[in-house]
Amino acid sequence: MGQLLFVMKPIKIELPKGKYISQIEPFKTNGLFSDCIYHKTVTGCGITRYAIEFFNHPLIGILPNVPVIKDKEAKHNKKHPKKNVLGVYKGVEVDDIKAYLLSDVKYKKIITTPEGFIDKVVKAFNDINEMYENYFLLFDECERIITDVNYRGDIAAPIDHFFEFKKKALVSATTLPFSDERFTDFKHYVIEPSYDYSKPIKVIGTNNVISSLNKHIKSLQSDHVCIFINSTNGIYAIAKSLGIESESKAFCAQDSVVKLLIKGYRYASSNFDVKDMVKYNFFTSRYFSAVDMKVHFKPDVIMVTDVFFAEHSIIDPHTEAIQIAGRFRNGINRLVHITNFNPELESKTKEKALDYLHGSFDTYKEFVRSHANSNNPGSRRTLKDAIENSFAHTFFVNEKLNSFMIDNFIHEERVKGYYQSFENLKAAYQEKNKHFKATFEEDPYPVGDKDILELKNARQSKKEKYRIIAGLFDQWTSKFNHFVLPPDVLLDSLIKQYPEIWEAHLTIGLKGLEETGLVMSKIKAAVKKEKEAQQLKILAPKVYETFKVGTRPSEDFILEKLTEIYKSVGVDNINKSDILRFFKGFRSTSKGEHVYVLQEKLFK
Repeated sequence: MGQLLFVMKPIKIELPKGKYISQIEPFKTNGLFSDCIYHKTVTGCGITRYAIEFFNHPLIGILPNVPVIKDKEAKHNKKHPKKNVLGVYKGVEVDDIKAYLLSDVKYKKIITTPEGFIDKVVKAFNDINEMYENYFLLFDECERIITDVNYRGDIAAPIDHFFEFKKKALVSATTLPFSDERFTDFKHYVIEPSYDYSKPIKVIGTNNVISSLNKHIKSLQSDHVCIFINSTNGIYAIAKSLGIESESKAFCAQDSVVKLLIKGYRYASSNFDVKDMVKYNFFTSRYFSAVDMKVHFKPDVIMVTDVFFAEHSIIDPHTEAIQIAGRFRNGINRLVHITNFNPELESKTKEKALDYLHGSFDTYKEFVRSHANSNNPGSRRTLKDAIENSFAHTFFVNEKLNSFMIDNFIHEERVKGYYQSFENLKAAYQEKNKHFKATFEEDPYPVGDKDILELKNARQSKKEKYRIIAGLFDQWTSKFNHFVLPPDVLLDSLIKQYPEIWEAHLTIGLKGLEETGLVMSKIKAAVKKEKEAQQLKILAPKVYETFKVGTRPSEDFILEKLTEIYKSVGVDNINKSDILRFFKGFRSTSKGEHVYVLQEKLFK
């Protein structure tokens, strides 16, 4: 399970400033070589474009997601209508691919996602060997096979097909080492720019991400801000707490669009177009790599990480940060990364990660053997549950160990270690000093994200917990949210645990809670009293329109009119004597009929 990077000595190719792959040797003369991995170093040097536009060979290009496929297809087909390429995505079916294969396009080029390759492209070939023999397979942004495989298993599905192709290669500006031994004899081409390609970046370490982000955005005074955060909950929390919903737009996957709509955020789209960009633009990991964003302005780019409540928002300085910085082909104004840190975040070195996996796999295999050898139904059921629910089970596909899951585990453990402390993250950025000229800034706040974590684990008296919760509710409903955890997650959790405190906070406020001494019986009484007072204030103007000081309305008249008034605001519990909640007066008798003497208004 060792990882391979450069088993063979890498072949370095110099890339002059302003040049693309199609303009330099050996590509200009020889095209793309097979059985190799191209390490581009910088984004935008044009290997994928070269393969699609200039490479005189039938091609299947596997790209990480649909937006980049649509973008490259549209740009190429507009420029070369007689040499069109076929993008495979929703709406493009197997029959469409078959028709394209029968067309008179000389060098057919198909670009697809990994899933589209398996589900559609392979099925479109009547003879799969024809595909293996005649087409060049190029796997673009190949590190995504490792980074995405734990939640998107099908991204690695084309790999067995990949090795069947006579001509094949992988490419990325941010490659990661593969442990699959089938890559052992692959050549490695490192495309090294002959110029300074580093970008200035400010890395802000904070204990309160949203407050720090708000402070930074205010200091920019920018008309174009692009925020990269791999969390739909984080997008919602930021837009809501900073009050920028109507000036913002989120570009994310379709399921995330739906999640945001459910929350009430209506400014999300699964399709990116430059003309749809607004002042504040959010991008999830779908747009971290591959998609070229050619805009007429230089935006301010902010990467956001929250390790407490959205661990999946962690950004790797060695891969994702480089890709994000390279999205805007005309350059960026400023690049910033805002993050918090958790020293208790568990992280393993490569050696310890491999040792951990070995132990997991050995135990897993014992379960599998025991299940195969057992004849007892209870034993087999128990072992089956243990196998299917085990950590190790996700590393196997059809009983075969998935090496990319191993690579993913090692990669994620490494990246988590960067976020244990600011010093670790600094070192990670400094290791990539050819890509980044990093400066570092600390931005601490009195109340931080970790406070929420500690509150959950605190062993305090009820009064003390009520005091802390009341304080948090008070802060949460201030203009700017003090916590990065999205309100719908943390707030819902706290409301469920402390519904009486939440209701009291909404009704009598922090001061009112403090005046009860934070005794629950007194809190409930104060809330009841305040609710009744608020209800009377709402009803009083309507009551005074009907009843006047100095009159003696009968009980029947009072009941009839109060019923109309109460029901108009949704109140059903009505008594004749309620009139004395609005007037100073008393019950009396007039001509054998019960009446109320109304002497003075109780509300002004």
